[in-house]
Amino acid sequence: MAISEDVQNELSQLQPYIDRYLELCRVLGMDSAKYNRLMSIPATAKLLGVARETIDLWLLDPGFPRILVGNSHQVRLRQGDVFAYLKDKAVHWYTEAPRDEWGEY
Repeated sequence: MAISEDVQNELSQLQPYIDRYLELCRVLGMDSAKYNRLMSIPATAKLLGVARETIDLWLLDPGFPRILVGNSHQVRLRQGDVFAYLKDKAVHWYTEAPRDEWGEY
């Protein structure tokens, strides 16, 4: 499959940004192999410093990323997906914060 000249030019303009991102990932220890690592629920809880029950509560959210493995459908969590989910929740906390009858948090 041939790539058009326009696409090649656009990709070449993005290359410095890609290189900088990869450099930052290496410096911060965020290599892709680490972030694609599958973790059990207890390992995730330990990594995040929360109780296992907290992870179980997060798993009630259908939007919480998980992978079911094996015939027993054991839950595994990809480290990068968990961090992305938590980052999104931190950014949009106000849309899901419980409010009292006067609309206050």
